[in-house]
Amino acid sequence: MIKLILSLLSIATFMLTAQTKPNILIFLADDHSTFDVGCYGNQVVRTPHIDKLAKEGMLFNKTFTSTAMCAPARSMLYTGLYPHNNGAHMNHGAVNKGVKSFGQYFKPHGYRVVLAGKGHIKPMSVFAMDRVQETVKDISEVINGEDPFCLIIASNDPHAPHQSGGFDPQLIPIPPYLPDTYETRNTREGYYTDIETMDKAFGSYLKILQESGKADNTITIFLSDHGAGKLAKWTLYEIGLRVPMVIRWPGKIKPGTQNNAMINLIDILPSMYQAATGKTIQNIDGQSFLQTLTASKIKHREYIFGAHTNRGIMAGLPFPIRSVRDKRFKYIRNLNPDGISSNITTHNLDYKAYGGGWMTSWEKMGQSDSFWAARHKLILNRPAEELYDLQKDPWELKNLANKKEYRSTQSRLSQKLDQWMKHQNDAGMQAELSVKAHSKRKK
Repeated sequence: MIKLILSLLSIATFMLTAQTKPNILIFLADDHSTFDVGCYGNQVVRTPHIDKLAKEGMLFNKTFTSTAMCAPARSMLYTGLYPHNNGAHMNHGAVNKGVKSFGQYFKPHGYRVVLAGKGHIKPMSVFAMDRVQETVKDISEVINGEDPFCLIIASNDPHAPHQSGGFDPQLIPIPPYLPDTYETRNTREGYYTDIETMDKAFGSYLKILQESGKADNTITIFLSDHGAGKLAKWTLYEIGLRVPMVIRWPGKIKPGTQNNAMINLIDILPSMYQAATGKTIQNIDGQSFLQTLTASKIKHREYIFGAHTNRGIMAGLPFPIRSVRDKRFKYIRNLNPDGISSNITTHNLDYKAYGGGWMTSWEKMGQSDSFWAARHKLILNRPAEELYDLQKDPWELKNLANKKEYRSTQSRLSQKLDQWMKHQNDAGMQAELSVKAHSKRKK
């Protein structure tokens, strides 16, 4: 308790002594997994500008979204509310009227609030931000303006469809939850090429910031909306929910440090608001993690919750999923286990935007390997409950649900999930069925 009080006092001190309001620059990657960044240990992908930011700031090891879908994840980030609380729990959905976001919170304090690049949010009455293109010219104009800025640069990379030619597919690391096939390697090679393109763009914006003379008074954040690829995006597995996050704040954050507190994307809005104004936001789900920036060992969240609505995805059939994890264990509840976890990438085996032919290649591999046969089945058919020991099994390959020695853990997490769903007014399967189906898009 004493350490927490001292930490809060230190935050108040450096905020009160700041001569000007800090600018805020958030660079948001699109479908970028934590393990595919150099500073997170990947020795193949080239991300020198993200890596440099980590050396100058703080790297967060346990940052999560609550949904691995573009629009719901962005709506979470911008409103500080969980998906079912803000209304946009389905892809391509709109948040509820009356919800507030960065614009309503920061503009009254003299900030220019700008979204550059990808939107994928609605309605704009809620997301009251100036909109500009993701170009050097437009971003330079915002950074070099007279007003303090809150600038969100939402990249379209490394989202599919991918480029190719930047890497040798044979050198691309294949994580253990994916089969090592020709299709897997080619898809990931294009994904890595897009990551490099994104990092170069990020570097150009950092250069603009540095040349403006405002870098020392700017909180710079790199993060992703959610993870990428098969059994990641559109799931609640760790590779989909865990995201990279790096924050630099010169004079406030000790360079080259790491943070192991569990943080949710909904926590970024209240944290930046507190950094900018010294005030807290009431009646939202997000919680400021500002104290962890000055005392990295302080805990933040005890649990991370997840929610997935499958309808709303192109050709998505009803397959709602909920999850909760603590420091060690992850519990997943598939609310329609008799259904099929299906969408455009599984309906259309040749849908090239997401790696045509990938399901066929997995199926062939499973014909001679029981492990991959089970993994292939998991794409479409999942049990009612899943439980993973993330300490022993970080890739979630061994389901421990209903095993005698883990019953108490499963029961505890199941009850926590029930409580959270009730608090969020989450109707589960009924919430899924209330979503209008998204028809299959033609190639």
